[in-house]
Amino acid sequence: MNKKMTLPQTAVITLFSIIMILAIFNVPGLSILSIGVSALFVVIAALSDSKGIFMSFIMVILGLVFFIDPVYIFDICLNFVIPGIIIGIITRNVLNYTDNNKFNPIFMGTIAFILGLIANYLISKYVFNINMLEEFTSVMKVQLSTQISAIQESVSTLASVPNITEESLIQTVLNIMPLILFSRAIILAILTYFLAIFTLKKIRKSNLKEVLKEIKFSRFYLPGNAVLTSFILYILIMLLEILKVPLYTDLILVNLELIFYILFLIQGVSVAIFFAKKWLKSGQIIKFIVGIIAIFLLGVMGISILGMVDSIFDFRKVKSCELT
Repeated sequence: MNKKMTLPQTAVITLFSIIMILAIFNVPGLSILSIGVSALFVVIAALSDSKGIFMSFIMVILGLVFFIDPVYIFDICLNFVIPGIIIGIITRNVLNYTDNNKFNPIFMGTIAFILGLIANYLISKYVFNINMLEEFTSVMKVQLSTQISAIQESVSTLASVPNITEESLIQTVLNIMPLILFSRAIILAILTYFLAIFTLKKIRKSNLKEVLKEIKFSRFYLPGNAVLTSFILYILIMLLEILKVPLYTDLILVNLELIFYILFLIQGVSVAIFFAKKWLKSGQIIKFIVGIIAIFLLGVMGISILGMVDSIFDFRKVKSCELT
């Protein structure tokens, strides 16, 4: 990679991120800008050395400690700043051509976002005596109680169904909590990474033009052989169930199936965008229209199957291009 950012440049971007965090804290409606905070730290970590990253992180802590509650500082750092730095460090390897898979920052970022949320939960519970899970379930219970009562009053058939209770719905949500954590993490990782790439294209047009132009969502693919991995995990869980290992194998299997469903769905959307752009660019309008009709007919399940098949046959030839 070409010339790195200087410490003054790093300080300016960090100062801007601090202003964004303070704005989010004072105006909750701006919480969507939290992704922007992560993206800025991706840029900092990708273009700076260890000294610059450390300086930036300390600046954030010192810049916030006098203005906002420590609980929120831990929240923003664990959920957005640190995952952004991790994605940025891996992005640096991509920019230096030391990592062939240009989407590894997304997968590692997904893990970072999950671990960050878990760490935030543990610190909040054992350091600040705040049980985030209890608060989440209590808020959900109040909202569900109101909605269920309204539905049962308007739809007489539901009034005689005793199983529809706040507790049963909350338990269902808790059963698929791994899926919820994963979905949140991978969405944040994708948005953060591509927002950072967009920013890098604007501030490093000439320096990184060659590698940045190859990083597009339409070229996204899952690492390794995702289908084989899902099949092996499925077999292992089935063996655990046959051996009567005291684990919640049914819940594990459901969450695992849904997680791979989402992964293949993301790749399926990427494949659809790739061929839609290709057909429009080459003037193949009929293929484009047929593709749109097929998507409407097959729905979300069809897109997920498309992603699964593409992970095997690599219709776009993106994996072979990465290896050459």
